[in-house]
Amino acid sequence: MSKRQDRQNDQNLKGDSNQKDQERITELEQRLSDLENQLKRAVADYRNLEQRIAQGRSELTNYVGAELIKRLLPVLDHLEQVLAGIGEEEKKSGWVKGVELAVKEFQDILRREGLDQIVTEGQFNPSIHEAVDIRAGEDNKILEVARKGYKLNEKVVRPAQVVVGKSDLKSQNQEIKEEK
Repeated sequence: MSKRQDRQNDQNLKGDSNQKDQERITELEQRLSDLENQLKRAVADYRNLEQRIAQGRSELTNYVGAELIKRLLPVLDHLEQVLAGIGEEEKKSGWVKGVELAVKEFQDILRREGLDQIVTEGQFNPSIHEAVDIRAGEDNKILEVARKGYKLNEKVVRPAQVVVGKSDLKSQNQEIKEEK
């Protein structure tokens, strides 16, 4: 072989080698890009999972807190009934003042946890009130509160039990009396 042919063969080999190297580089760059995209998706999935877990913990904490408060409401009812049934003479004694302070502190703690008493003045609202009786009076007006209701963070945990007025009841009662 001549020198010319050797040079030609060397250039061909170099050209083939350069082309193969270029293909390999392109292939590796594509693989790197794919792996980077997979990593970005995996990191985004992980962040979303962390957020869902945090939200789930928060919901669980709120649920447990709401259940505890629901179980404490009858205790509050009983304490308020005790205070309402105390006579004027007994109100001056030290133990009554102590119970009043304890009830007030208990109510403040519940309020700070997000518990609010449902308003029971005015019109009956079936989404926050429960009618336990109907009496003669202005239509759909709350006449009396049988049991206080409460909302926890704007969600009803116990509807207020109320007596609701109905104007037709007056005329029905008069008709019954007249028939007798």
